[in-house]
Amino acid sequence: MAVSYTFITSTHRSSTSRARWMKMAISLLVVFVGFAHLVSSQLPAAAWNYNPYHYAYSVIHPQDMGGSRLDTSQRLEQTTIALQTMQKELNVLAETSQHLAKTMVTVWILTTAKLDEAARRSAEISQQLAVTNDVTLNLKNALNDTRKDLDAMKVKVEDLTTELKATSSSASIGKMPNSCSDLQLIGHKISGLYSVMGNSSVENVYCDFTKESKDEDFQKFIGYSDVKSAPTYFYVQKNASFSTVNVPIPFEIAKVNTGEAIDLATGIFTTPRSGLYYFSFVGLAELPSSPDFVYLEVRLHVNGDRMGTGYASKASESDSKLSQIALQMTLNLRKEDKVWLQITGLSAGVSLRDANGEHHTHFSGLLLQEDFS
Repeated sequence: MAVSYTFITSTHRSSTSRARWMKMAISLLVVFVGFAHLVSSQLPAAAWNYNPYHYAYSVIHPQDMGGSRLDTSQRLEQTTIALQTMQKELNVLAETSQHLAKTMVTVWILTTAKLDEAARRSAEISQQLAVTNDVTLNLKNALNDTRKDLDAMKVKVEDLTTELKATSSSASIGKMPNSCSDLQLIGHKISGLYSVMGNSSVENVYCDFTKESKDEDFQKFIGYSDVKSAPTYFYVQKNASFSTVNVPIPFEIAKVNTGEAIDLATGIFTTPRSGLYYFSFVGLAELPSSPDFVYLEVRLHVNGDRMGTGYASKASESDSKLSQIALQMTLNLRKEDKVWLQITGLSAGVSLRDANGEHHTHFSGLLLQEDFS
């Protein structure tokens, strides 16, 4: 950059020197012409004649020199004007040369700065590309390593799956465990409390796996588990008196009917599963005044068979009497058994007394223990 600027400066100086010498030459020429004009005006009318071998001076008469002097003056004036015009053009040319030189220097400086900036950016981009290539290569290597790890992990998972399937198949005993020995066969090794299937219910046992299976303390019975596949219990009430014989007693109000096993309209309870059930019935018998013996009999039926009876009676008395009937029982029933209450006998005018809001007659039941056998 410094060399180029020095060259342009030297060129500019050379052009300036030439212009200065040109001005001096023109000035000298103008002085010379003026001097020649002055000298010529003082000479006698004569003229120089030229031939190839010598110069000859001849005298010319003044009357013949008048026209010649006039032509010379005009020519000198024209020459002076032409020289002045040329001087102006040279000045304009010098100014243009200076402006052009400055413009070329400025353009050169800007172009060089742009080229330097482009070179710097190119170097930065090259460096960034090199870094990006390194990162890409590292990522590619890491991806290959990850792929290898995944392949190895896949093989391990397949091996573990195969082993687990083999272990599971070998641990199955084909039934629900009903002893500590069965639990040990399917892989239990930690001593503790376990639930096993008894004859018809779930039992809690303590298994001591530190002992031999033939040891007396290997298994200890703790008790039964109150396990049900679904809860079942109900409590229903009557809201009006009833005296119809040999039909299931219907109920109007259900306070609880979990499992939806009893039908209020028919009064029939259907066992949802096999197991041990508890039932309770309480009713109020209204025995009117009569000179004769009067009574009321209520029985609980399972599939039409009589299971229990509640009874109320009054001897021959004139006054009426209210007597409570109670009936409770626990039954081992099978799934889909039908249970209901019905009046199997009563005297004329006798009924189960009830009224709106009194609820003297009510029936309840629940599943105590489910039979899983």
